[in-house]
Amino acid sequence: MKNPLIKRVPRELKGEWRKYLVIFLFLTLVIGFVSGMYVANKSMLKAADESVEKYNREDGYLQFSDPASDELIAVLEENDVKIYENFFKQTDEELSSTKTEIEIRVYKINDEVDKASILKGRLPEAADEIAIDRMHADNQNIKVGDTIKVGGNDFKVTGLVALVNYSTLYKSASDTMFDAITFDVGIVTKEGFEKLDTKLYYRYAWTYNDKPEDDKEKKQMGDDFMEKVVEASLEYGAQIEEFVPAYINQAIIFATSDMGKDMAMGGVLLDILIVVLAFIFAITINNTIAKESAVIGTLRASGYTRGELVRHYMTMPVLVTLIAAIVGNILGYTLFKDTVVNMYYNSYSLPAYETVWSSEAFLKTTVIPVIIMFFVNLFVIVKKLKLSPLRFIRRDLKKTKRKKAMRLPRWKFLARFKTRIFLQNLPNYFVLLLGISFVSIMMSMAIGMPQTLKYYQDHVDDMMFAKYQVMLKYDTDIMGNEITTDVEGAEKINMTELVRLSDVYDEDVSVYGFSSDSRYIKIKDDFGENEVYISTAYEGKYKVKVGDKIKLDEKYENKNYEFKVIGIYDYDGGIAVFMPNDNYTKVFDKKEGSFNCYISDNRIDDIDENYIIKEITEKDIKKMADQLDHSMGAYMTYFQYLCIILSAVLIYLLTKIIIEKNENPISMVKILGYNTKEISSLYIQPTTWVVLISDFIGAVAGYFVIDAMWKKIIMQLGGWFAFTMNAAGFAKEIIFIFISYLIVMLIDVKRIKKVPMDTALKNVE
Repeated sequence: MKNPLIKRVPRELKGEWRKYLVIFLFLTLVIGFVSGMYVANKSMLKAADESVEKYNREDGYLQFSDPASDELIAVLEENDVKIYENFFKQTDEELSSTKTEIEIRVYKINDEVDKASILKGRLPEAADEIAIDRMHADNQNIKVGDTIKVGGNDFKVTGLVALVNYSTLYKSASDTMFDAITFDVGIVTKEGFEKLDTKLYYRYAWTYNDKPEDDKEKKQMGDDFMEKVVEASLEYGAQIEEFVPAYINQAIIFATSDMGKDMAMGGVLLDILIVVLAFIFAITINNTIAKESAVIGTLRASGYTRGELVRHYMTMPVLVTLIAAIVGNILGYTLFKDTVVNMYYNSYSLPAYETVWSSEAFLKTTVIPVIIMFFVNLFVIVKKLKLSPLRFIRRDLKKTKRKKAMRLPRWKFLARFKTRIFLQNLPNYFVLLLGISFVSIMMSMAIGMPQTLKYYQDHVDDMMFAKYQVMLKYDTDIMGNEITTDVEGAEKINMTELVRLSDVYDEDVSVYGFSSDSRYIKIKDDFGENEVYISTAYEGKYKVKVGDKIKLDEKYENKNYEFKVIGIYDYDGGIAVFMPNDNYTKVFDKKEGSFNCYISDNRIDDIDENYIIKEITEKDIKKMADQLDHSMGAYMTYFQYLCIILSAVLIYLLTKIIIEKNENPISMVKILGYNTKEISSLYIQPTTWVVLISDFIGAVAGYFVIDAMWKKIIMQLGGWFAFTMNAAGFAKEIIFIFISYLIVMLIDVKRIKKVPMDTALKNVE
């Protein structure tokens, strides 16, 4: 004879189909999205790894102010490396669809190193054809066949590509954030390259003949090669402008690093959610066992073993989780994988990929959720079923002797009744607090991140001491005359870039030398030897205080400097150090009165670009916020809606449990003559207060958790700005969650209304 308990499973499913459907759909969506994230990550990371060899990605690049001689190249190649010429020109890109200023970096077609992955169209074949970065084209709505102006010349776009050394469009190794909106990379023919009348940059890519095996060896080989480059450059009179090994080149490593972090975060969020749902299942089963205690006692007395009952009550949670995991994985490999891929393609310039099987996705989204659900419920059910059959029949499920009820103040009857309800449901309310806090953390990110970026974009003017900075190669031209500008308000200063070394991220630090009467850098203080001010961004990121000493290193020389901080300057535009010009010239061994930079609130456009190293404008300062807003803005809005749905699901499940647990008392007060409205106030008011309190606690906890996460993320990026969420953001978060509760509350009122009066009479203890 078959086990009759099997027949109870479909009956239970039929009776509680709404609850199980909600849990199933939610688990399916979450597992599907996380599975899609793992599959997309695995597939794209594999494509990125294969592209290193397939497209012969550089192991680093070095850039000189003038072409390197054949003798210098020969000496460098004696160090087990191969040097490739990879010159580029940088000019303006003009589009008829926008007035935004766009810069484009143009390379000749290269068949030796840093080759292009063609995603649409083909490579250029004529002098008036160009292939451009696919992500920038998407951002600016450029299609194959369109015509764009590059350096004043018309070029037909024949292809959209991803360059293996530009998986993220960083214009400079020292940039805080990539910029796929106002920066582009293009490839042209040799003839097309020659017709661009603009400055030529002498960049050389290198690859190691014997590849390093791990990150430690990459760093060691990079450091060793840099020493050789510095020595050889001094010997042959070459001036190094940049030396960037691939392992620290954000344009190469940022995308793959970021995708790896996404996988880790997605897995953690899934595990937390599964644990929360497992406890909800456990509480549900706990209440079911209490409701069916007489039946369980009868079955045990009739010969059913504890193991048979454990397996019976374990069936539904494990079965629902398993089916949700299977369906979620199917969606993960199809719909959600494509969604995640599109998210990555919206942010990064990645090569074409092929979907691959991910054992890690199966483990994290199927095996682990089922195991968590299994053991959490097993623990609760086994613990509950240890009681004797007689105690189940008597409904005596308390493990400890019945104690006297807590004495309450002499409040009105209804107030004491509500207090009793609250005390009896404390475990459920505690899980509700955890669930709402979990949702609040995600909502703090979804609401706070756009607010942070908007604040940074709106206040960028206040974060700069001058709107334009022009870095010069020299302070004199080829005739020995001082380089001057007629722009009103332009001021000479000194500026150099040192590096703050650390195990996490080697941060570029701008060091400024200013005059005592500067109209832009207003610091009035007596500076001693090696004494400096630091920017508020430096202070905020590295928690440096007045009186501390900081150590900075030269990028391409074995030389370091130690400074004492005597003040904090209100400048959030970058990680910076400030000192008087007199101190600057002594520290860096410059002649008195020399300078290498002009700053002004008006654009400096009358200096020959051949004397300019780079320009820093408002656009450069705010592009981190602009790019993050472009990449994540729309998804944050969708994420807010997801959080509202998640909070509604959690509240629905837990309030349903509370009402089911109290069906007997609800039935009894109905017999005593209370109407649905009065009964609803008894059971819904305590829950409302718990939701409100949990909502406030969750909003505050969510802010601090996301703030800590943001600080950890920004420590691995250049620059700094703090996570911000204003009062309106907190209010929005609290209101969103409370609105989801109000919707659930209407369902709860109907649920209370359906509790029959005879329930209390049927279950008299």
